[in-house]
Amino acid sequence: MRKAFGLAAVSILLLVEFSLFYDFFYPFRFLWREGKVIELILSVAVLLLSLSGAFLIFFSGRSLFRKITLPFFVFFFLSNIGSVLVSSAPIDFQQADLIVSYFQWWAAAVVENIGLAILPLFIILVPLIILAERLPGLLKSGIPGKFYAVPVSTVVLVVIVLISSDGVFDRYPSFFRVPALLVFAAQSDLYDGQRSEVSYSASIEPEVEKIVLIVDESIRADILGINGYTKDTTPYLSSLETGLTNFGLSASASNCSDYSNLILRTGVGKESIPDPDQKSLKTPSIWQFTRKAGYYNVYLDAQSAEEWVNYQNFMNQHEATFIDQILRLREDINYESDGVARERLIALLKQPGKTFIILNKYGIHFPYFRSYPEESNAFTPALGPGEPMNDRAKSLNSFMNGIRWSVDDWFQGLLSESGEFRNYVIVYTSDHGQNIVDDGTLATHCRPRANRFEGIVPMMVFSNDPGILERFGAAQKTGYNRTGHFQVFPTLIELAGYNESWVRSRYGASLSEPPGTPPEFFVGDAFGRGSVRKWVSILPGDNEANQRP
Repeated sequence: MRKAFGLAAVSILLLVEFSLFYDFFYPFRFLWREGKVIELILSVAVLLLSLSGAFLIFFSGRSLFRKITLPFFVFFFLSNIGSVLVSSAPIDFQQADLIVSYFQWWAAAVVENIGLAILPLFIILVPLIILAERLPGLLKSGIPGKFYAVPVSTVVLVVIVLISSDGVFDRYPSFFRVPALLVFAAQSDLYDGQRSEVSYSASIEPEVEKIVLIVDESIRADILGINGYTKDTTPYLSSLETGLTNFGLSASASNCSDYSNLILRTGVGKESIPDPDQKSLKTPSIWQFTRKAGYYNVYLDAQSAEEWVNYQNFMNQHEATFIDQILRLREDINYESDGVARERLIALLKQPGKTFIILNKYGIHFPYFRSYPEESNAFTPALGPGEPMNDRAKSLNSFMNGIRWSVDDWFQGLLSESGEFRNYVIVYTSDHGQNIVDDGTLATHCRPRANRFEGIVPMMVFSNDPGILERFGAAQKTGYNRTGHFQVFPTLIELAGYNESWVRSRYGASLSEPPGTPPEFFVGDAFGRGSVRKWVSILPGDNEANQRP
């Protein structure tokens, strides 16, 4: 009876775990469709082995080796449960890659924002380890301790399968899946060399002296008053009658910062995502195009401090050689960073000479209260230091306060000086949107089971050139609430003077043309690693059932 009860309990545990996947059989179909029969057979064989390994974790005889390693298996299991609680999905490759690459930042974010939600799991961690360690004796299983080598070796085999299938087949019990994903992410190298040269031989006739791309952080466009939100979060922007073309809601390239920024800088096409050949890391970047057009390149990074001397969003030293000036402007008081960046931008827009600028704003990082001063609490009650994000009303008010300070007030300070600006065009967007507890989960973005709000970003064009504004204004009629990040790169190089038909044939439609594709964003690793890969529409009528792989 004891043995039967134990077997039934573990069987139910495994069934529950596998039910957490949005589509458990997707990797099977994918590998079969791609003709990767050997990878599929190997993956299924290891899956069967992993099922026996899961039982042996609990039932194989007690030993010193088991005492040492068992806590890790239990911890990985609880970590996966924690992921489901905060993001409604098991740990996937992207989360594993985030943990490996930015562990210190990730751990701090988890503790500060969602620590209380997963605290019960860590409270039961030690009792659960003790119970699992004593189970073989309690159940009188009679399985020799040497069989415990099966679950340990299964981790190695799962890593091999992940490598062979590029992480597509990851349907394994979390005891093995989570540690294997971490190892796979740690050894999954990306191209880090030089980019190819710009192959363009026609004449270059720049349209404007100053070209600026502003990429904000975590700005969700449907909460901007200028886009029809019920609360007046953008009174200044809403009052503008000239100098602005607002495209309304737009689709980010990804619901993760690094992928969106990479696509904005390199112009890799929507049809090339996912990008297993890493084309986006090898093709010419925007800096090469603008330098060839005679522009002085400036990168303003309000997310990195001067002493960090780092690159983010897949930029490397080779790409940076085409940037004439890099200014890292992150301040100790976070919300002051964008103000410092704005002053630098104003100075650049006033001085003569062709200049191309990318500004990565600090924006509204969670926790949101750090993104605006305390006296700017226009919407209350808002979150305070140490409060968890699970109160949606407070979280939303905090986010709206951030919008008022970081977007509306920021642009008012910038454009108040625009009378002295040289001929300019500013393209403004954000890297991704936000899930503000909209589906009951606490993770804000970069989730494998993303909702549409994670990809809703603003798309605005500011200029003092009437002809350019007229052109974008005409495109707004067909592009309102329909544009996306993939149109930004062709827009920038057209403004820099590259032939419109040449740009369109290689990089697709710009913002001055009909988008041609649905407003949707990619969820998953942009390089095709892992089992999550789908396009999600930002339109409310397209629910999960209509998301396309």
